[in-house]
Amino acid sequence: MTQQNTTDSTVLSKVERIKRESQGLMGELAAELHDPNRSHLSDEAIQVLKFHGSYQQDDRDERKVRQHNKRERAWQFMIRTRTAGGRLTAEQYLALDELASTYANDTLRITTRQGIQFHGVEKSSLKPLIRALNEHIVTTQAACGDVARNVMTCPVADLLPGDGTAFDYQALAAQVSDRLLPESTAYYELWLDGEKILADGTHIKIQQQRDESLYGPTYLPRKHKIGIGLPHDNCIDVYTHDLALEAVLEDGQLRGFNLLVGGGLGYTHNKPETFARLSDRAGFLPPEQALVVLETATTIYRDFGDRTNRRHARMKYIVADRGIAWFREELARRLGAPLADPVAVTQHDVCDHLGWQQQADGNWLVGIWIENGRVKDAVDQPTRSGIREIVQTVRPEVRLTAHHNIILTHIAPADKPRVEALIAQYGLVIDSAPISNLRRYAMACPALPTCGLAVAESERYLPALIGELEARGLGNEQIWIRMSGCPNSCSRPTTAEVGLVGRSMGLYQVYLGGSFAGTRLARLYRGEVREHDLADLLESLIVRWRTERLPNEAFGDWSDRVLGGAGELQAWGAPSSYIEA
Repeated sequence: MTQQNTTDSTVLSKVERIKRESQGLMGELAAELHDPNRSHLSDEAIQVLKFHGSYQQDDRDERKVRQHNKRERAWQFMIRTRTAGGRLTAEQYLALDELASTYANDTLRITTRQGIQFHGVEKSSLKPLIRALNEHIVTTQAACGDVARNVMTCPVADLLPGDGTAFDYQALAAQVSDRLLPESTAYYELWLDGEKILADGTHIKIQQQRDESLYGPTYLPRKHKIGIGLPHDNCIDVYTHDLALEAVLEDGQLRGFNLLVGGGLGYTHNKPETFARLSDRAGFLPPEQALVVLETATTIYRDFGDRTNRRHARMKYIVADRGIAWFREELARRLGAPLADPVAVTQHDVCDHLGWQQQADGNWLVGIWIENGRVKDAVDQPTRSGIREIVQTVRPEVRLTAHHNIILTHIAPADKPRVEALIAQYGLVIDSAPISNLRRYAMACPALPTCGLAVAESERYLPALIGELEARGLGNEQIWIRMSGCPNSCSRPTTAEVGLVGRSMGLYQVYLGGSFAGTRLARLYRGEVREHDLADLLESLIVRWRTERLPNEAFGDWSDRVLGGAGELQAWGAPSSYIEA
């Protein structure tokens, strides 16, 4: 497929030039990585490194002191895995756990896109860590950068009895992920000395290739997120993706998919031309067309996405600016035939998959709560050790959720008592008994001290905020509260019932009115709230909801009805903010 983008090259963004000159994502990376006198990488190399699954960062807690002492920053790297559907074998998980101590900061960070992040990695450890991951058939390729990112799907839909689960959504996610990987061999040249490691462990020498038949020399205008979702279990927030497949079920069987286009939650403060948006339904397709439709729709983004302004470079802006009718026509032209009209889907719900559930094959799975996705050992909570011992003992498969929890699957009935005993021994949380509902449904991005984009705290602050609300007697309420340290919204705050977005240090925007099932955007309620005022504000709102709500009315629904109806919630600038149920 040839590129159609005709943007005047004189106004292309700096990153577009870097990509074009990178020779298929190689650039100066090799030289800079092997230079012992370099503690960190150049701006150009940083941009290329992202495509290999890593971001250069520094310990921001040390910035001021180091600057005062005229020392350079405490440089380090984050490495992210590309694990379609969040699926890992027991052996892979144990390897990742070991590597977290060998090369990182003794923690694993589960992402809200079903991957694993390593933090605190030194420059000299990049290659050995990435190579070790590949030795266990875990890649970091295209986990970041201007490409199709990790493909998400419900982590356990292929295992549970019930509607549509006869279809293997995990297999489809893996196929889509493989189809949209870059073709350049630079990844294997840089990290694996020109080898590729196959699924059976065989090492083969690759033949150098730098051309990209799908992506072209400048790849995509920006990141591209894809998911496969079930409306009766919208655990991946399917309407927030650039492209997604929404399962359409009939008599308990998968009939096909609605193609969803133009979702995305990131925006930029003080830039009204940027906004959060839920996707539109663009058409209906049978399962066998999924790969070709997603690939073809991706070429539309490749060719019409904004390459002059990265803030305006996502699929959602194409759909918002040109309209879904235009997108349908362009997709039909490229496919050679139009998609059928989208099918109405009326059942929306969501499950976080904590606790014990029996699989269709008679085995068991258990979902384990991980606070903010950080798998670590604390003095009073040895979560990492507990999970490691269970995985070593019974060798379950590991699934990662979009709520950054862990599910251990394929546990034989005979092994269930042993797993239950280990869960109790290590104090692992599998339901709301030892923790509050507020804490169970809270979610934060990493933010400080590692993320270079964060303007406020998130992971380190949200547990304390939840603790303050618990102390005020509000812990039993079931409310999605999500916090992000910046408006890139990695924790999906703007589909939550309460979304808290960092404005600057100690200052947050408050969004209200998202739906629990992820079918409605939250809207701005307060533009600037000080950190020390958040608990008071949220308490007043929750108490008011308790008084004014209709029978069984969720907090988000009440906020949308009462506060939205009173004009206290500000509308987004984009048209699509609700998926009709």
